[in-house]
Amino acid sequence: MKLLATTLLLLATCAASAQAHEDIVARGFEALSDDFPEKWAFTETVEKEEGSTVATYDPDRTGDDLWVLLSVDGRDPTDEEISDFREMKRKRREAREENESEGRLTIDNMVSAGSLELIEETDAFWLFGFRPAADSEDDEKFMQAVDGTLQVVKDGEYVAWLRMKNRETVRPGKGVKLETFDTRLEFAPAYDGGPVLPIGVRTEVKGKAFVVVKINEIVTVRYSDFQQR
Repeated sequence: MKLLATTLLLLATCAASAQAHEDIVARGFEALSDDFPEKWAFTETVEKEEGSTVATYDPDRTGDDLWVLLSVDGRDPTDEEISDFREMKRKRREAREENESEGRLTIDNMVSAGSLELIEETDAFWLFGFRPAADSEDDEKFMQAVDGTLQVVKDGEYVAWLRMKNRETVRPGKGVKLETFDTRLEFAPAYDGGPVLPIGVRTEVKGKAFVVVKINEIVTVRYSDFQQR
């Protein structure tokens, strides 16, 4: 009977700990602002192997002027580059508007149920491991080979960064095989004590498409100079 009681107590303690960890992560996601970029102006800096761009976004502007391309590789952009940039941003905006929930990060759409585990706790943060959530059968196969980690900062209790990295070859689509899939999202308060906004994204992808086309790209995006509208 003592063994049974001890076992039940241990199970109850584990269940309570698991729920406490889920609550921490859920609050960490809830702390992220859900009005970005609708109510924020900012500067976007993109760096790729082939070059860099700097642009500003302001929701008070309209149409093609929402985004203004300031520089390409440190120089003034050409008319063609400005046109291509506007078209790219327009398509991305339309895609985002078609799925308004796409940009909202929550524990439900980022963390697969039952996969969350505490890796480390310090006086400053909690570090968790998880399996990324999937919303389709194909995504589920992909995410089975991907490990997720995220850090929740104790001061303010928000998700400071989230990383998804494959541990084996993944096939995200027909004819595409990726040896490396590594994405890291970073967040921080827009100002001291202010709303928590995305401040950076880094993505590294290496592999092949249809056997002969090599994929080898590292893209770093930084957001700065936030102004609330």
